[in-house]
Amino acid sequence: MLYTGIVTSGEETYDGVPVVELPISDLDVPAPAHLRRSLRHAGEADVDPAWAIEAALDQRALIARDPASRTGEAIRVVGFSPGAARVLVVVLLPEGHPPTGSWHVVTAWPANRRLRGAYAASDEEGDMT
Repeated sequence: MLYTGIVTSGEETYDGVPVVELPISDLDVPAPAHLRRSLRHAGEADVDPAWAIEAALDQRALIARDPASRTGEAIRVVGFSPGAARVLVVVLLPEGHPPTGSWHVVTAWPANRRLRGAYAASDEEGDMT
């Protein structure tokens, strides 16, 4: 799996669950202001909460632990949002441990070229199997 351009081992786990198998089924956005990137970074695009949820629920999404997580609890999901018509990076925190499928969207932003390429490549690999 992949985050910030780094491919990680398929053996990476989260609360004993392989990261690639973490259930993600129920999402909420408790602090939508965290998706208003233009408030913190001039010229950045804001992310609509619905777009972040779409990307996080993408069945083809790339999932990995978040290397910037202060608590070590966050994961990053790189997925496509039809509403935004682009690939987004979405940071999630679990509602409980071990994760049961309920997550909170912490923040999200448009994926950079490297992550878009990795997302596209993983989709192509899936088509080959």
